Amino acid sequence: MFESITILEELDLLYKKLEIHISNIRKRNKIAPKGSLRIINKWNKHQYYHRINPSDPQGKYIPRKDQITAIRLAQKDYDNKALKALLTQQQAIGQFLAKFDPELVNHVYENLCDARKELVTPVYLDDKRFIEEWQTVTYTRLGFKDTDPEFYTAKGERVRSKSEILIADSLFRHGVPYLCEYPVYDNGVIFAAPDFKCLNVRLRKEYYWEHLGKLGDQDYVNRNANKFEKYTLSKDFDESSLILTFETETHPLNTKVIEEKIRRYLL
Repeated sequence: MFESITILEELDLLYKKLEIHISNIRKRNKIAPKGSLRIINKWNKHQYYHRINPSDPQGKYIPRKDQITAIRLAQKDYDNKALKALLTQQQAIGQFLAKFDPELVNHVYENLCDARKELVTPVYLDDKRFIEEWQTVTYTRLGFKDTDPEFYTAKGERVRSKSEILIADSLFRHGVPYLCEYPVYDNGVIFAAPDFKCLNVRLRKEYYWEHLGKLGDQDYVNRNANKFEKYTLSKDFDESSLILTFETETHPLNTKVIEEKIRRYLL
């Protein structure tokens, strides 16, 4: 189901892009010169002729000083052919979007009686069961030193800064499932534990949220530069799934940025 949602969103975006191209071509066609372009090769050079009257197979010679007319006629010919191709693509996408129901397989399970539901395993778990299984994974968090300050989220989880409280509580408020400091592996070896592992329930897509809260500390910056190189070079980590926020002593974390990150990636 979630794969279908992603595909439908991409197709809808493509449909809209095709509409823009179609609109642009139609606007150009309104101001394009009448007639068509005839090209001949003479003495290893191209000569251009403007055919306005269909009964005139030769057309009027276009001198070099009027090259713009040949360009506009060639563009018009190309645009007309491209327009047919774009309309064909758009029609195919439109028909698919109109007929395809991403929930169809879920309806099969939903229409079963309760007795049968107890006996079968559906193709897709519903959101509630999927979230439960996603959140009940077993893992070991990084430890805390006795000297570390104690910060707790609304859910009672211990985190490392007030900014992490802001992020965690915003995720919780928006109903975004998350795990604190879930380890990231490369070739079976842990190389990082991002602040939060988050789940976009609608797409069933995982994201890792890293908050860099001490950018004024050079040692901290160096450690994180090394970590982010590992993110990039790891064969097992999708760097596009990384959400980043930042702050310094003089530039605290903006809560509007947190909300925008959640809206953009996790809802």
